[in-house]
Amino acid sequence: MAYSIGNLVKMVIFRTFARNILYHLVMTICEACKQVLNDLGGRASLTDIYEKVKMLVEFTGATPNASIRAELQNHPLLFRRTPDKRGWWELVSYQEEIAVRDKEIAELKAEVERLRKVPTEDDFVKRFIEATKTQFRFRRQEADAVRQIMDKMGRSDVEAILGSWIEGKENKPAIAISKLEIRQGGTNIDTNFGPNIEHNGGTLALTDGGE
Repeated sequence: MAYSIGNLVKMVIFRTFARNILYHLVMTICEACKQVLNDLGGRASLTDIYEKVKMLVEFTGATPNASIRAELQNHPLLFRRTPDKRGWWELVSYQEEIAVRDKEIAELKAEVERLRKVPTEDDFVKRFIEATKTQFRFRRQEADAVRQIMDKMGRSDVEAILGSWIEGKENKPAIAISKLEIRQGGTNIDTNFGPNIEHNGGTLALTDGGE
């Protein structure tokens, strides 16, 4: 059968294309070893490597295990024996990855310790309220702002407690005065608190009770 020049060119191109596809589809022993070690976490025993590589590569020789070992030994930039495990091999990049992971773990532990020292919301609120009570006499106007902050934070329980405390502080003088029996003409005022208060022309003076 005679072929035209055009047909011959097409056949050559097709065969070259097919050969390239087959080359990329067939995995080499080295590539299989690398994939197997990656799949097994970076290192594995020779027994496991043999088993997995044979599932990826079709061997024609009678000694596939020897071929696999030869590939591992002939690529020192990719593979090496695991120092602390007899009969194990690992990727050279495995120890580098472990070092990176160890560094990340150390950084995470340091961050956890830092976060443990950060006050919780309850601790913050407690300290905030105590400071507000301490400064109440001198910064009364700030107490209402603190109540608003607590309400915005969704801590209506704390806002109610602080509001009740403020109400008690502000009503205490009125309650005390209501208990006094004020007498006209400068006589002593009897109280339930120990000393008497003497009223003279609009001036209040403390005197000992029982006179």
